[in-house]
Amino acid sequence: MTLSEIQTIIDSGDDLPIVINTINQIDSDTICVNGFVPLNVIKINKSYDTNNVIDLNFNGSTEGHLFFTCQKGKIDLGSMTDFEFIAFLIEADYEDYSLDVYEFKYDYIIVKETFWNTYITDYEKTSPLWGGFSHKLNFAEPVSKYLNNVLEIDAGNKLKDLDNYSYESTIRAIEQPYAFERFLKLYHLLELQFDYFLIDKIKNLQVPNDSNEIGKLLNGYSRAELDRLTEIVISQCTDINSLIEKLQLVFPFKQISEDIFIKYGNKGKPLTDISKFNDVFDSNSFAESNLLTLKVIDSRNNTLDVFIPKLVSYWIYRIRCSIAHNKIGEYLLSWDSENFIVDFAEPLLIEVLKQCFKK
Repeated sequence: MTLSEIQTIIDSGDDLPIVINTINQIDSDTICVNGFVPLNVIKINKSYDTNNVIDLNFNGSTEGHLFFTCQKGKIDLGSMTDFEFIAFLIEADYEDYSLDVYEFKYDYIIVKETFWNTYITDYEKTSPLWGGFSHKLNFAEPVSKYLNNVLEIDAGNKLKDLDNYSYESTIRAIEQPYAFERFLKLYHLLELQFDYFLIDKIKNLQVPNDSNEIGKLLNGYSRAELDRLTEIVISQCTDINSLIEKLQLVFPFKQISEDIFIKYGNKGKPLTDISKFNDVFDSNSFAESNLLTLKVIDSRNNTLDVFIPKLVSYWIYRIRCSIAHNKIGEYLLSWDSENFIVDFAEPLLIEVLKQCFKK
């Protein structure tokens, strides 16, 4: 509402849920009511208990409060708290006052007028770090989460039952609002298989006859993560055609693939030669005949069933590093790359997991 509309409500003589002593306009977009300025919150830490009103302390002094209105649904105007009604006066349209209930669009903080300028100058932009909430985004966020235009889900082969830890990882993946976090949770599910894979190999040995082999396996436990991932994919992912089908989803993403897998990749890994990389992308095919023609694979040492699992492992690992390692030396993914994860990386990782969990 505008300042004049709020004054009209005060002058109406209606029995308001709170006593309004003062209202004043701080700037063209900001109104102060009873010495408090409400500011809407568009992003918030999901771990906060929304039943609480959380004090905001700055250098030992409580200068404001965080409170939750968006999750409450329709709130009766007559039962609103002081903070809720002040926020209502700022957020709602004048016509909404004639209704019995109101449903908030946002959560809010409310800051003392005496601290307002300090908050805007020194604290507003950094609130996601110190407060776990944000008032605005200083760079482009997708209008909505990038959506996969999927019309069919292929369950594939029957899968083994998930243990409690694996099941929890899948649920956490489902709950994540953005593709990067989903990918990491699904990768955690794959990481769990590193240990299980080692345990299964030890179980298949005979003690004491194979004691030396057990020692070798345990010594190899500390190998690099990529090596362990590759071993699992080679061993468990034997449906090469299904891997190829998912690999070919990468072709619309040549530039980002070149950045992650070539420019920020390690030489000597599968398909890190830029000329062969370009040949494959230009041909739009990971078919065996095409890879043989391009001399990416051969019929003796680097066969299709060797090359594809190694490539899948390396690419999944590189994507995981780009998401998990926010540092110089890694390709840093941002929101505008989310379609690369949704349309390519996620389906590829899920295919690997389905083959690893196949009954």
